[in-house]
Amino acid sequence: MEGTATHMLYPRQSAGSNRNQGSNSLSGIVSTLVPTAVIALVALIVFLLVRTRYSRVYRPRTNDRLLAKGWTTPQSKSSFFGLLRNYSSLPDAYVLGHNSLDGYLWLRMFKVLIVMCLVGCFITWPVLFPVNATGHGGQEQLDMLSMSNVADPKRYYAHALVACVYLGFVTLLIARERLNFVGLRRAYFLSAAHAQRLSSRTILVMGLPHGYMEEKPLRQMFGSAVRRVWLVTDCKKLEKDVKERRKTALKLEGAEMKLIKQANATRLKAEKKSNAASSSEAAGSEPKRWINEKKRPKHRLMPQLWRKVDTINWSRGRLEELNRYVPEQQNEHLDLHHTKVPAAFIEFSNQTAAHDAYQSVGRDSKTRFSPRYIGVQPSEVVWKNLGTSYSSRKVKVIIATIIVWVMIIFWAIPVTFVGALSNINYLTNKVPFLSFINKIPKVVLGVVTGLLPVVLLAILMALVPIFCGLLAKFAGEPTQSAIQLKVQSWYFAFQVVQVFLITTFASSASAVTTQIVQNPGSAPSLLATNLPKASNFYISYFILTGLMQAALQLLNIVPLLMYVLLGKFLDKTPRKKYNRFVNLPGIGWGSTYPKFTLLGVIAVSYSCIAPLVLGFATIGFCLLYLMFRYNWLFVFGNRFDTKGEAYSRALKQLMTGVYLASLCLIGLFAIGCSKSRASAGPLAIMVVFLVVVVIFQIMFDRAIAPLEQHMPLELLNGNKFSTTIMEQFVDEQHLKHENMEAGAGSSFRGNSAVPTEVGTTKAEDAGDQPGYKAQSKSPPFNFLSRRIEPLALKFYESNKKIVPDSADSEDWIPGYTPEEYEQSYVNPAITDQAPVVWLAKDRSGVSRMMVAENREAGIPSTDAHAELDEKNKLVWHEEQVKEMPLWQRLVRY
Repeated sequence: MEGTATHMLYPRQSAGSNRNQGSNSLSGIVSTLVPTAVIALVALIVFLLVRTRYSRVYRPRTNDRLLAKGWTTPQSKSSFFGLLRNYSSLPDAYVLGHNSLDGYLWLRMFKVLIVMCLVGCFITWPVLFPVNATGHGGQEQLDMLSMSNVADPKRYYAHALVACVYLGFVTLLIARERLNFVGLRRAYFLSAAHAQRLSSRTILVMGLPHGYMEEKPLRQMFGSAVRRVWLVTDCKKLEKDVKERRKTALKLEGAEMKLIKQANATRLKAEKKSNAASSSEAAGSEPKRWINEKKRPKHRLMPQLWRKVDTINWSRGRLEELNRYVPEQQNEHLDLHHTKVPAAFIEFSNQTAAHDAYQSVGRDSKTRFSPRYIGVQPSEVVWKNLGTSYSSRKVKVIIATIIVWVMIIFWAIPVTFVGALSNINYLTNKVPFLSFINKIPKVVLGVVTGLLPVVLLAILMALVPIFCGLLAKFAGEPTQSAIQLKVQSWYFAFQVVQVFLITTFASSASAVTTQIVQNPGSAPSLLATNLPKASNFYISYFILTGLMQAALQLLNIVPLLMYVLLGKFLDKTPRKKYNRFVNLPGIGWGSTYPKFTLLGVIAVSYSCIAPLVLGFATIGFCLLYLMFRYNWLFVFGNRFDTKGEAYSRALKQLMTGVYLASLCLIGLFAIGCSKSRASAGPLAIMVVFLVVVVIFQIMFDRAIAPLEQHMPLELLNGNKFSTTIMEQFVDEQHLKHENMEAGAGSSFRGNSAVPTEVGTTKAEDAGDQPGYKAQSKSPPFNFLSRRIEPLALKFYESNKKIVPDSADSEDWIPGYTPEEYEQSYVNPAITDQAPVVWLAKDRSGVSRMMVAENREAGIPSTDAHAELDEKNKLVWHEEQVKEMPLWQRLVRY
């Protein structure tokens, strides 16, 4: 997608052509549609041909491909018609029940965009097409259907009134969808599948005062509903050592696999020459005979680059040393003998008590017990950011935001430099020191001026979300989902400014630059006439995105190449093959949502200026929805769990299209006032409409904010899975843990014990929590607040039927082993075990010898479940994935 978006910055042909040469809008769209359709058709045919052959790429979530991570989907049939039956029979709610809330809402986002654009066609086309087509503005081809063909300003009343109707519909649609999201999230949080998860009743509290960095005061503060407290220690040194241990183990594994493969190749060559079967039988008894000592893997030590050491011997020695003192550090951290971080994870007896504490504690201070998070999964914690203070976080956020806006404003500079490469041979006459370029061979010069700028531009665009992610981590965001949400905000601003606004105005201005130079006073009217023509470029862009991008995304060309081609050359160890097999592809919400939200903004912005855009946008969103639906059913996993927050943020960002559409129309009507006073009426209508929308948006945001941020405690108290059944389930889990620990002992020394008496926060007692009474009895912000809560309850009731319940999702309900429970919110560096060196078995016996030598050095090692075949190729049994040395049970925290 980034590669496509780059062309929007500098399109080869401006959207508004020279009017004296006539319009080329139809030919431009046809020239885009034909090759795009051909590429899409080829991609679809290839997909249908290779889908069954490479099921790991195209249907890894099906039952016949048992994976370590992610939910499964009913097996998609091998035939094309079987695929269609399976695809059409599964509702979108299946993604909610067997994948994630984020995946389901991603599909719903495209449904919203489709409805928004399709209804826009019904509203705008019957009125604006006749008005524009008979506007006598002298435009030709598709430009006749845009606002630029209207010569009489009196006709602007049609555009203003239609804009009020359609943009008002979009505003209400977004408001309704935000209310539906509130109801859906409530239903999802209160379902058995979610309420019985450990994360649902655990809160992360940061900014702990010094006196509260112990378990006892935290228990006293939060009451008897507290089940367990996980305190956090500073693990920077331990994390560094654990990282080095893993790196060293991988280095040893790679070196030993290289030596094994060399020895096995020597054996195969010797057998081929002697042609004797007995040699293979005797091979295993003398493995050293196949090892060429001169070819043993070696590497240079930093910073002594002149010194070479034997990689296997050095790695074993270093691992032996690390395996000796890393556990010592881990035990010290378990006993809390290191510096404590002002943060803690607190588990409560039920979801109600957790939300009560989350909403009420620390309300009188922004720096104490803040920020707080609920539902944080252990895998998404950014542990090094837990110790960041409130003031430090605020300063870093300000610095990061300034850097992002500077990048947004001045991003054109590096892009311009890259663009200049395409014409660098023409600069030699102006810049003498570049004359050497003329001496470059034409083939090389063609690459420099043709391929290189395109590649560099794509890299520049791809770097933006990566850079934003680094800034978000620098700003102290404590979870991966929080980082994704921050990236989403920043990257969307970048997309709107750099990809949309600059392109739109640059395209319209470039079409009339010569005329403006000749007559500067005509600039406003010329821009008003040519601005709608920029829509031709976006029509082509919707064709490109909806047709070709959807087909290419369905083909999954990059994963296919990685799995089929690059994997064979890069995966030299069983570990690499295993990791490539079990890890499901996913979506980075922070980098993906803004690109498709921008498409919705573009469609709304041009809805009344050039309504034809809505038709192509509808088709494009339909194709994208179909493609993403297949991928979420059969391919994608969930890399980041924002619990729907990314969707909620995208809905708010969609309102940018309403504001831009209103401002563009106001600007066009204002420019029209210079030619005729008849534009004053439409101008006044749009100004009043914009003011009304702003007031409504402010009031609606204030009214819905508490519903989006918090779960109503009354609803939680009335939910059986959040209170009674939940406590019974948790008590059973704790009893199971205590019995197992009493019988077998536990190697894990926690920092707190399960309380002997466990209580629950009742509805009448909840008011004793600090600030809770004031919160529950506070008057509504405005008259919308009294009307929004009943609507949210209606959406909650309607969405309960699509969320998984206990009957449909038995394997959703988590059951934790004592080790999984006690280590859940402990820094992974503290619980990290010595890595297992996994080698492939060879008939020469070298792998067996390596395993024995590793174990003698205290390094866990095995050569099971992987081997080198008769062609010396590494193979492993994918169908036995659960038996692999690296297999880990999926724990749903």
